[in-house]
Amino acid sequence: MRLLIGFIIVVAVVLGVLVPEAFFVVDETNQAIVTRFNEAQRDMSEPGLYLKTPFIDRVIYLDKRLLVFDAPPDSLLTKDKKRLIIDVYARGKIVDPQKFIEEVATETRGKQRAIEIVSSELRREIGLDNQSEIIEASREQIMINLREAVRPKLAEFGIEIQDVRIKRSDFPIEI
Repeated sequence: MRLLIGFIIVVAVVLGVLVPEAFFVVDETNQAIVTRFNEAQRDMSEPGLYLKTPFIDRVIYLDKRLLVFDAPPDSLLTKDKKRLIIDVYARGKIVDPQKFIEEVATETRGKQRAIEIVSSELRREIGLDNQSEIIEASREQIMINLREAVRPKLAEFGIEIQDVRIKRSDFPIEI
């Protein structure tokens, strides 16, 4: 009898540890990647209760909503060698979670990488136009060109860019 009670206690402890560790939940705003020894095994984008191997598999959650990649305002040189302070942001979502995890590992690093790419392409695009053109006429075209230039570069990280917008373009403080 004591042996049976001891066996039941051991089984209960083992199940108490393994069962909660064997399941995970993906809600409707997230997608999850199950990794085994830091190698992506499978991804789940549908909400629900899923099973994983306890202590071996790790679950990484990624947001599947629209993400904002907000670059800090930057002083950029135009074609006519004048400076403008431009504040830009991009919106996109993670469409290939396995590629995203393999390339950048975390959502924070992915956002930082996206911001770097948007800022670099903005610098290149602003250098093609004169200051007066940027302020008066070509702002919409710059955003379109910027979106198209950024799209294939972010696709390499599993991010689909939806939109790139210039929040503001100002003259430097000294002006």
